[in-house]
Amino acid sequence: MVKVLVLAATGQQGSAVARALLSSKDQQHSVRILVRNPSSPEAQALAAQGAEVVVGGEWATDVEALDRAFAGGVEAVFFPSIPSFADGESEIKGATNVVEAAKRAGTVKHVVYSSVGGVEQYRKFKGWDATPIFANYWIAKSTTEDIIRKAGFEHYTLLRPSEFMTNYTGKLAQFQVPDLVKEGVNRTALPSTFTTSLIDVDDIGRVAAASIASPSTFASGRRELHLTGEILTLGELIAQLGAAVGKTLVNETWSREQALEAAKTNPVVTGQLMRLDSDWPNPPVEDFGLGFKTFRQHLEEHRDEIKELYKNVP
Repeated sequence: MVKVLVLAATGQQGSAVARALLSSKDQQHSVRILVRNPSSPEAQALAAQGAEVVVGGEWATDVEALDRAFAGGVEAVFFPSIPSFADGESEIKGATNVVEAAKRAGTVKHVVYSSVGGVEQYRKFKGWDATPIFANYWIAKSTTEDIIRKAGFEHYTLLRPSEFMTNYTGKLAQFQVPDLVKEGVNRTALPSTFTTSLIDVDDIGRVAAASIASPSTFASGRRELHLTGEILTLGELIAQLGAAVGKTLVNETWSREQALEAAKTNPVVTGQLMRLDSDWPNPPVEDFGLGFKTFRQHLEEHRDEIKELYKNVP
């Protein structure tokens, strides 16, 4: 059994990690979650499953809450990257505060951090620094990885997930693919033949839980793990999604000029252009023996919620 602190526990990745730890049949972990609102449905659900709830604010400012969360023998901590579009320094400051609090606790042996796929080579990507916000997105994650590597913990695990399947099927779809959700048309800089790597967020949670349970042996002891559940072309992705919701969904690729104009106000398009213009990595699927979900399996598992999301598509 490991006493684990999960940060951002009501978010996509944090909640997936907490659920995976709490549902472990092999090890009965002690799970503590740090949340801002203990009354939220997400926090209440985890508490009902046995998580201990600690209330605190932002990691970048509420150091006292971090110290309370780490107190009492916490042995491992999970936290994801949380970009800020308002404060360029808050992501690094928050990560630094987490690592320093873990060191002060004196009992933490293992830090698990979820970064982003491609971060190890981001400076090779064309347009990674197209805007200050976009540049900070990459720099903050790379810097956090370095902070963890140099912190001196017995174990650390850096997760580098590919694109979330929920970018097309969850709340984030309203931001990532708004026209697809509203009209059934995915207006994008990317052609239908563009290949994209996908991961189900629950599988991120299962990898984190497995690495916490066996840090020396999971994934042959590797400390930096690329997480991909399936590689599809954008056309295949849209077709599978359309079949799941029972509607005709299409991919509409902008001209170069249209995409550059859209990118002036939409950071999602800036990211699309970077992927299009770069030798974008698609690491091979490796599930570490856990059995990652395909996109079809993800769609089937969340069919009702996805149909509700796309209900206004003609």
